[in-house]
Amino acid sequence: MIEAEKAIGIVRDFNRFYTSVIGLLDKHILDSPYSLSEARVMFEINIVGSCTARHIKAETQMDEGYLSRIVDKLLKQGLLKKTRSDEDGRAFLLSLSPAGQREFTRLDKASHDDIALLLKKLSRKEIDLLSTQLQSIKSILAKTL
Repeated sequence: MIEAEKAIGIVRDFNRFYTSVIGLLDKHILDSPYSLSEARVMFEINIVGSCTARHIKAETQMDEGYLSRIVDKLLKQGLLKKTRSDEDGRAFLLSLSPAGQREFTRLDKASHDDIALLLKKLSRKEIDLLSTQLQSIKSILAKTL
């Protein structure tokens, strides 16, 4: 059994390693003008088509003030549209504008291509092992949310 302090060190070491592998230490993600958080907001909106900021906050666990600044920035850049909800007049729905959809599609393709390039360096057996282990890690960590 691994001691708690050793486990903390192992998780932190993995986090540092993985952020380097996928380039998260760069200010912008995927050679774009967007931060990881901005890209994640676009991703969450793309998944559902339109949603409230409250939905994005629940999915990302992002700080409400930080999320608000990101939404405002993306609105000013013309990447998001904001419309009043028909169901709840106090709420606003966020959706990707046509420009936002184009940017999201570009980011999504770049992310896909980066991971494909990463996996290309591995054997089929290593890809299967990695995929299985990542699913296990996600399942274990999901219990903490």
